[in-house]
Amino acid sequence: MPVKLDAPVSGSIIAAEAGTLTFMVGGSEEAFLAAKPLFLSMGKSTIYCGGAGSGSAAKICNNLALAVSMLGISEALALGQSLGVSASTLTNIFNCSSARCW
Repeated sequence: MPVKLDAPVSGSIIAAEAGTLTFMVGGSEEAFLAAKPLFLSMGKSTIYCGGAGSGSAAKICNNLALAVSMLGISEALALGQSLGVSASTLTNIFNCSSARCW
């Protein structure tokens, strides 16, 4: 009987080429453990998320967290510029402080 897993990834083309993707896997734990070496041959991390569909659910949550972070950075840049701080100065600050994000 065929076994199926959902296994979306986090990373980029660069991460795929470097073999440093992160896999978020949903399905049976037994199937996950059997497939784990395959995932690790393509990535640095593989995380079991639960039953079928859980990998996709985790990916959606990860994307939401990134989108909210990007929106916050955009708003902070707009606010800072309206207060007279240049975008390049704010970017320098964000990149070496707690505001740093992907």
